[in-house]
Amino acid sequence: MQNTDSQSFTAKLFVGDKPVAEARKVISKLLEDPELANEWREFHQLILNDNPQELSYGEGVTPEIFLFTYHDDVYTIRIKERDGVGQFTKTASMEGSPRNLSMFTGDDPTYFRILNSDSVVVKLDEIPNDVSDIYLATGPQRRMVHTYGGPPTFPVFTDEQNRGGSLVAFRLQIIERNVPGVG
Repeated sequence: MQNTDSQSFTAKLFVGDKPVAEARKVISKLLEDPELANEWREFHQLILNDNPQELSYGEGVTPEIFLFTYHDDVYTIRIKERDGVGQFTKTASMEGSPRNLSMFTGDDPTYFRILNSDSVVVKLDEIPNDVSDIYLATGPQRRMVHTYGGPPTFPVFTDEQNRGGSLVAFRLQIIERNVPGVG
């Protein structure tokens, strides 16, 4: 039996060169743009006031640190707390009827499989490089993660194929390998 901690790791995710981060960070960055039209500024401010839980990506934001915890041939993706004290209390999970990738604090998170650039399911010891392009598939249905949206608004992730969008290749930047998982 393989030690599952040997397959767990911390990492940052990017879409192209844009860091994956809490949507509130991406929206705040959009609001800094002096060229943003007033109707979009109001739209973004309303969303920001509602404390969005989605994950997004954008230029000039600090990336989240994720803990990929391996168990039962799948990964749970946990998100490091903002205060940086090392706690990974939230999970990345497809939530709500739109199935947007969001920060989740419940006890029934979405499980992920990592696929390499050849669309083969892999675990950590099959990812030799600390920077690799990957895809993510969710749940037992193995739904591929897509992205939709973009300027002048913020992009979001979903595994709901009827939402449209495009298949997203993530740039995985491994920080530390063989990290003990969180139960």
